[in-house]
Amino acid sequence: MREPLYRLLEGWLRHKSDMVNFEAARAICAMDNVTDKEVSPALQLLQLFLTSPRFIGRFTAIRILQNFATTHPHLVNSLNPDIEALISDTNRSIATYAITTLLKTGNEASVDRLMKEITGFMGSITDEFKVTIVEAIRSLSLKFPSKQGVMLGFLAGVLRDEGGFDFKQAVVEAMFDMIKYIPDCREEGSSIKDVTDVALMHLCEFIEDCEYNNLAVRILHLLGSEGPNTPKPSKYIRYIYNRVVLENALVRAAAVTSLAKFGAGENVDPSVKASIKVLLTRCLDDPEDEVRDRAALNLKLLDNEQAANKFIKNGIIFLDHISRRFHVFSSST
Repeated sequence: MREPLYRLLEGWLRHKSDMVNFEAARAICAMDNVTDKEVSPALQLLQLFLTSPRFIGRFTAIRILQNFATTHPHLVNSLNPDIEALISDTNRSIATYAITTLLKTGNEASVDRLMKEITGFMGSITDEFKVTIVEAIRSLSLKFPSKQGVMLGFLAGVLRDEGGFDFKQAVVEAMFDMIKYIPDCREEGSSIKDVTDVALMHLCEFIEDCEYNNLAVRILHLLGSEGPNTPKPSKYIRYIYNRVVLENALVRAAAVTSLAKFGAGENVDPSVKASIKVLLTRCLDDPEDEVRDRAALNLKLLDNEQAANKFIKNGIIFLDHISRRFHVFSSST
C-alpha cells in the first residue's frame, strides 16, 4: 500500500493548486521511516516556496520544514542558505520559524551568530513563538554542550523579560535540563564554571519576583536538591528564606523543606547547620499549619544525623503529601 500512496502524493506535488502542493509535501514529510529519496521531491518544492513573493507561500514552507527538522535535521541542512535569507523577513512569524529551523539544523560554529539574531527580535514576537525558540535552544544546548554558556546567558536574560506562564515555564524547564544533563559550563577564554551553580543563581533571582506559585515551588525543590552539592551552598539560603518571609503559604511550605536539605548530610558545615536550625525555629511561629509542621519535623530530624540523611536529604518525607496539599494551597491563595 505504501508505494501507490506515495506515487499519488508525489503526483500532487505538481498540482496547479499551491494548497494541494503543500498538503502533499507535508504528508510526505510526515511519513513513517521516510527515506532521503522519497522526501527529496517534497523538499525541492518547499525550497522553491522559500523564495516565493507571497507571504503565505514562505510561511507555509518554512513551517513544514521547521517541523520536519525536528526528526530529520540532516535532510533540511542543505536548505540552510535559503532559510537564512528568511531571518530578515519583514514578517516576524516567518523569521521566527527560520531561526528555530536553523537552530535545529545548524552546526556548532553558527550558534553565536544565531543567538545574536534571536536576541534582536525576541521583544517583537508573541509568547507562542518565544516558547518555540526556547524549546529549540533547549535541544541545542544538549547537542552542543560547549556552547551552553551563551545559551544559558540568553535564557537568563529572557527570564527577566515580560511574558506569560507558558513562556516562563519553557525557560525554566530549559534551565532545569541544562542542570540535569550538562555537568560543566565551559566558556572559551574563561575559567570553568559549574553550570548548576550559574543556573541556580539565575533561578534564585527569578523567584525574587516570580508571580507563578507552581514555578516558585519547583525552583525551590530544585534548590534543595542541587544547592547543597554546589561549592558554596550557603549563598542560596538567603534567597530561600526570603520566600518564607515574603510569600504565601504554598511557597513558604516549599521553602521550609528546601531549607532543611541544606542542613542535612554528613559533610555539612556545622555553622550552616546551626543557621538552618535558627531559621526553621523561626518558622514555628508561621500562621499556616503546614509550614509549622514541616519546620517542627525537620528540626527534629536534623538532631538525628542518620534520619536527616535518609528523610530530608533524599526527599522521602512529604512527597505525596506535598502534591495533595498543592491544590488546596493554590485555591486558598
